[in-house]
Amino acid sequence: MGIPYKILAAIVLAWLTGCATTSLPERGDRRADIDSFVLLAELARNREQFVEAAEHYLAAAMISEEPRLAGIAAEMAHQLELDDIGLAASRRWQEIDPNDARSNQFLGLFLLRSGDLEGSVDVFERLLGMARNQSAGLALIIEAIFDEADDEVIMALVARLVENHPDIAEGHFGLARLAMRTNDFELAVESARRATELRPEWIEAQLLVARALVLTNRAEEGLALVESLATEDAELEVQLQYAELLLSAGRADAARVRLDEILIANPGLPEAIRALAFLTLTQNELEDAQGYFEQLRVQPRFREEAFYYLGRIAETEEQPLQALRAYSRVTSGSNVVEAQLRAANVLYTQLDDGEGALQHLREFGLGNPDYEIEMIVSQSDLLLRMERHDEAATLVTEALERHPENPILEQAQLQLYLVRAQAAVGRGELDLADDLLREGLRLYPDDLSLRYAQALLFQEQGRLRRAASALEAIVADTPEDAGLLNALGYLLTDSLERHEEAYDYIEQALTLDPDNAAIIDSMGWVLFHLGDYDAALEYLQRAFELFPDPEVAAHIVDVYWAMGREAEARSLLERELASHPDSPYLIDVGERLGP
Repeated sequence: MGIPYKILAAIVLAWLTGCATTSLPERGDRRADIDSFVLLAELARNREQFVEAAEHYLAAAMISEEPRLAGIAAEMAHQLELDDIGLAASRRWQEIDPNDARSNQFLGLFLLRSGDLEGSVDVFERLLGMARNQSAGLALIIEAIFDEADDEVIMALVARLVENHPDIAEGHFGLARLAMRTNDFELAVESARRATELRPEWIEAQLLVARALVLTNRAEEGLALVESLATEDAELEVQLQYAELLLSAGRADAARVRLDEILIANPGLPEAIRALAFLTLTQNELEDAQGYFEQLRVQPRFREEAFYYLGRIAETEEQPLQALRAYSRVTSGSNVVEAQLRAANVLYTQLDDGEGALQHLREFGLGNPDYEIEMIVSQSDLLLRMERHDEAATLVTEALERHPENPILEQAQLQLYLVRAQAAVGRGELDLADDLLREGLRLYPDDLSLRYAQALLFQEQGRLRRAASALEAIVADTPEDAGLLNALGYLLTDSLERHEEAYDYIEQALTLDPDNAAIIDSMGWVLFHLGDYDAALEYLQRAFELFPDPEVAAHIVDVYWAMGREAEARSLLERELASHPDSPYLIDVGERLGP
């Protein structure tokens, strides 16, 4: 057993705050403690218990003056996304060796993850001050944080650094790249252009301007810029990017001509073959695309991608065995998970081999630990499709025991509670559905989907006051959700005769979503119950125009009848029953009105 995390956190906190009553162990004892923690860390690492290993390395770092141990803890925490450990380790590392660039880089990154933008800016500014070349230093900082998950936070940091250093072209270029990733193409154009103003000879920045222009529907301007660069003696990369931009702008024929010219001058050039592969694929020229991808499969850079698309082509051409073989060869890269899901789907749907599909996902996860979680969730999804709900739940529960608090597994477990409860309701097993939702809410008490599902179940069970109470609690937490406000208001007016309260909730919902047919119908229905038939009819007829649903029609029939317009009520009822003879709403209103 490792040190419990809460105890470890207390040790870290005491060290960081410099508790006056806590003194370091004597030198000999401290060395023994450090060695013990390192040994425990290595043992945990050998058992592949990496979280425990990181905790032990951090414990060693907190009582050691060796920056190496803090560095190991910080790097492991970064790989495992253990941000609390990472922040403590990088603080300690920076404390021991404040001039180490890596310690500052990790500290800035973990501060950013913790939400401390100002602290992160300060650290990266300090790191930039250490750089001999600030342009290169800023480029390296942006590259180091570029793959962080939260684009909004990264954009905020880079924008601050650019604001502080407006004359460094690399900063504007990095901001433009981030803007491209977040689909803010106008900002990308503006930032990339500023980079070219600061460094007019920077071809890569000019190409980025062109790409952003094409994506802002200014294709002619973007293509003209690249065409001026893509002369015969231009670098090969510029010529290739010009061809790719032609393709992006919908100029497939011009792109093909340019790529053919490049291949004539550079026979067998993988980048040109790849561009032609995608060009022919987008033009649905599958035979040609297959030929190009076959050439790419022997190129190490493009091997995984080539096998993935060979699988897609084989699948499209209904060649399941060829598709399966191609997908199975994809073991890394951005398409690896999708390839295995498609392989499993081919086995299940085209080869009628559900067990083989499960085995494929299981074995791939075991052989490729980086993708273990995704493969477990994929097995769970497949088991659900096979209606083996309990096996799916067991699989995910056992995985969570091995990987506690993994957000992907937790989300999968949460969805399983919802799916299993819904299936139980469909079978009429309402008590089982109730048990499942209670168990889910015990684990995830704040999840709105589970809470809403429980409210719907209360309605199904006829426990209408419980349903209303549950919905009221949800609405209190999410007062801007028009759908939930409407659900509560409709329940109150339709089943509990709390019409004044219902009107208030539905009015709020309608303010938030004024063109929603369901909410407009609810407003008409509550006005009907409040006796304002003219206004009710106006809302209901508008709802019916937007969404001609039999439930809305039944409401209009009731209003017509209450207004004494019996002939219109019967006429509408007959028309709607002819189109929807099994509608319970129409059948109910017909029985109430009588022959």
